[in-house]
Amino acid sequence: MNRPLTRRGLLKGSVLFVAGAAVSACSTGDPLAKGGAPASASASGAAKITLTHWYHEYGEEGTQQAAMKYAADFTKANPDIAVKVSWIPGDYATKWTAAVLTPDGPDVYEVNDVSPNMVKAGQVTPLDDVLGAEKADYNAKVLEPYTWGGRVYAVPMIVDPMLVFYRKSLFAKAGVSVPTSFAEFSAAARKLTQGKQKGLFVGNDGVGPLGQMVPWSNGNLLIDDRRITYDDPKVVEALTAVKDLYDAKATLQGYSTDWWDPGALINGAAAMQWVGMWAVPGMTEALGDDFDAFALPPFGPGGQAVVNMGGWVQVVNGKSRNLEAAKKYVRWLWVENTTAQTDWSLAYGFHIPPRNSAAAQADKLGTGPAKTVMDAVAAHGIKQPALWTAEVRQPYTDAVTAIVKKGADAKKTLAEAAKRSQDILDEVPVL
Repeated sequence: MNRPLTRRGLLKGSVLFVAGAAVSACSTGDPLAKGGAPASASASGAAKITLTHWYHEYGEEGTQQAAMKYAADFTKANPDIAVKVSWIPGDYATKWTAAVLTPDGPDVYEVNDVSPNMVKAGQVTPLDDVLGAEKADYNAKVLEPYTWGGRVYAVPMIVDPMLVFYRKSLFAKAGVSVPTSFAEFSAAARKLTQGKQKGLFVGNDGVGPLGQMVPWSNGNLLIDDRRITYDDPKVVEALTAVKDLYDAKATLQGYSTDWWDPGALINGAAAMQWVGMWAVPGMTEALGDDFDAFALPPFGPGGQAVVNMGGWVQVVNGKSRNLEAAKKYVRWLWVENTTAQTDWSLAYGFHIPPRNSAAAQADKLGTGPAKTVMDAVAAHGIKQPALWTAEVRQPYTDAVTAIVKKGADAKKTLAEAAKRSQDILDEVPVL
C-alpha cells in the first residue's frame, strides 16, 4: 500500500496526497463506489480535510504524473488539506454525471460545458471569488459559455483551437493556394483529390464538424440565446454546399483513426485535415515545416472565418462538504499558478494556457504553425454558445446526416428539426 509511486502504479485508481507525499496508490476499483479509493485514517496525517479531484484519462504522455505533482505541491503548501487525485478511464462524461448526483461525488472535477441544469442541481458553484482580479486576464470568449446569471461557474484549464491544417508541399504540387472562401476551399479539396489521396479529412463519416462550422462561417451560429435559429436560408445554403463537397468524394472516409489524430495528414492520405492545435508537435516531428494552418474561410459575403475554441474547464461541486477548501485548491492551481498552467498546456500536449499573460509569454506559441494558430484564434476564434448542448443539438445533427448523406430536403428537414430543438431548449431552466 505504501510502495513508492511509479508510472505503472499511476495507471489505475486514485492516489491520496498528504503534505506533498503520495500515501496510497493501491486502488484499481471503481472510483464511483462510495468514497472512492480506500485511505486509512492514519494516512491523512495532519490533514483536516481530504479533497477528491477527478480528471478524465488524458492520452498525452506525462499528464497523469503532472496532475499528481500539482496535488503534491499543493498539499506541501497546505498541509491541512489532503488531495485524492482520481484518473478516470473510459466514458468520463457518464461517470462524472452519475457521481455528482450524490454528496459523495468529487469535490473538484473537469468538464467541457456547464449547463443551467448543472447549476440548478448544485453540481457546480460560482467561482467569481476564485477568479478574483485575475478574471480580466482570461479570454472573455472562453469564459462566456460558463457564465450564468452574471456569475462564472468554471475556471478554464486549457484552450483547444480547431481549424484546418494542410501539407504545403501538396498544395504547391497541385497549384493550390490557401483558400479565402468556402467555394475556394471546396474547389481545393476536389483538386487535391488525386489517386489514393483525398483532398480533405474532417472525420470518418465524411462530414464531421462541417455540418456546424460551415453554417457558422455563413453567419449563423444555429442558436441565439434561447432561440433556435438554424431554420434559415443561410443554413440551407451552407449545408447544400457541404453536400456538394460530400458528393464529390473529396473527403476521406473510414480512415484508421479519426479527425482528432493527425495521422491522415502526416501519411498523405489527405492534403487538408480539420484537427486541433494539440497535433502540432506530432506533425512537426513527422513533417518538419511541411505544414501550416488556416481558419475555415468565410462562406461568402457577410460570412466569417472560423476557428472553433474547445477546451476543458475546472469546476467545484456545489454539494461538496469542503467547498471553501476546494475553491482554495482550484484558485491555487488554475488561477495563481501560471507555471503549472503553462506546464499543463505545453509540456505534454499542445494547448493554449487560458490566462492571456501566460499564453503571451509561452515561447512555443510564438513561431511557426503555432503562431499561425494563435493569430487565427485572435482574429477568428468562436466558442460554441452555452445553450447549444448535446440534447439541444441532437435534432440538428440528425438533420445534417439526413441532408448531406441521404439527400433529404434541406429546408423541410431543418424546419422540422428546429421545432424539436426549440422544444428541448424551452425546457432548460432560466437562470
